[in-house]
Amino acid sequence: MKSENFESVFLRPFSYLKPSVWTEACILSFLLLLQLVLLSVTKSFSALIVIFSSVLASFAADYMTHRKNYGEPFQILSSLIRGLFIGLLLPQSFPPVAVFFISFFVLLVNNHIFGGFGNSWINPIAITVVAAWLIGMKFFPEVSVSISNLQSKNPALTLIQNGTFPKSGFDLAVTNWLNRRIFSFLGVSIPEGYVSLFWDSHSTIPAFRFNLLTIVSSIVLLSTEVLSPIIPAVFMAVYASLVKIFAPVFYDGFLFSGDIILALLSSGTLFCAFFLLSWHGTTPYTNRGKWCYAFIAGILAFFILGAGLSPSGFAFIILIVNVLSLFIQNVENHFLREYTNSSLMNSVKSVREGNNA
Repeated sequence: MKSENFESVFLRPFSYLKPSVWTEACILSFLLLLQLVLLSVTKSFSALIVIFSSVLASFAADYMTHRKNYGEPFQILSSLIRGLFIGLLLPQSFPPVAVFFISFFVLLVNNHIFGGFGNSWINPIAITVVAAWLIGMKFFPEVSVSISNLQSKNPALTLIQNGTFPKSGFDLAVTNWLNRRIFSFLGVSIPEGYVSLFWDSHSTIPAFRFNLLTIVSSIVLLSTEVLSPIIPAVFMAVYASLVKIFAPVFYDGFLFSGDIILALLSSGTLFCAFFLLSWHGTTPYTNRGKWCYAFIAGILAFFILGAGLSPSGFAFIILIVNVLSLFIQNVENHFLREYTNSSLMNSVKSVREGNNA
């Protein structure tokens, strides 16, 4: 009896060139839930309560907007994602009831005016954080840094040594192991305290705390092609360069002596660069537009965040670049129309010349 070879037949006539929006939402929600796991491990229950309030408000606002057809898996997942983001970017000392009502009304207005997930041209999370900052400014942490600290060779290390950034109990053991097993081959060593800053900065804003998890999450987003590297890479390159070169000038320091580690790890810079700056519907379409968008965001970050330690500056940066993105998109559309018209005219001309031959 002859064996027959059968070819596999697929009913779908297409395959995704990149993850679908549903897949992106699943990956985002999973990475955000990892933040909650670490908050649970560190017994940050007040932060979890704030996050629960914002998630509940997000569900309520979306239900009020889509009452008739609310219940689809993607709608529920998008509500969860927005609520998690808002709660992670608010201080854990913020009253949960106030978090609920601020988030609910801002998201409800945003849904009716700007549209839902992926349709709004302005980031709803940034709007909510700014509204919360305007209403409860006193709850956002203010880190006082003296001029002498900023003028030191490594301001981040100085803040670690004076207790502004607390050290974890395992910091010394991990630091010694890294210096002995890894950095010794490079002829360098890292001081005690940097491991704690990467692992848990103990900020009252949860999104600012677990920088190592944020870095790992960014690798996942980039490797799964959920996130294009252009915007976060250009943004961080511009911001870090400006901080390194020019930031010391503002506090009587020397050029090229700014602390990049402090700038990137103290204001939720990494978290917002990878998770919020490329929010669906708020960025330009073309690569050139994205470069311009990220470049402007980097300059704004330098003037708003400065050398770091800002509790809410990133939300304002996002809102400003979202507005500027509209102008960039208009320029993109203008050149696209000109290119399309030029291509059509060349095609018509070629056809006419062929008919007249």
